[in-house]
Amino acid sequence: MAMINDPEVTKERYLEVASKLGLTKRELELGFLKVSGFSNRRIAYMLGISEQTVKNHFSHIYEKAFVPGKKEFKELFLNI
Repeated sequence: MAMINDPEVTKERYLEVASKLGLTKRELELGFLKVSGFSNRRIAYMLGISEQTVKNHFSHIYEKAFVPGKKEFKELFLNI
């Protein structure tokens, strides 16, 4: 679901970097969905959890990754 001209993050690259962040299995799953371009609302629907639960997970994920938000989180995984 990436936008045109939006660099793709491969699952291999994601796991290579994310495995060093100390994320739980659930956080790894949500993080990959986010860098793949899914919204919080869509992630909540796909996983059968509330949107607030998704937001809570991302607060923890961004804290562990030392980034302020989704843009910076995705940038961690790009081969730049």
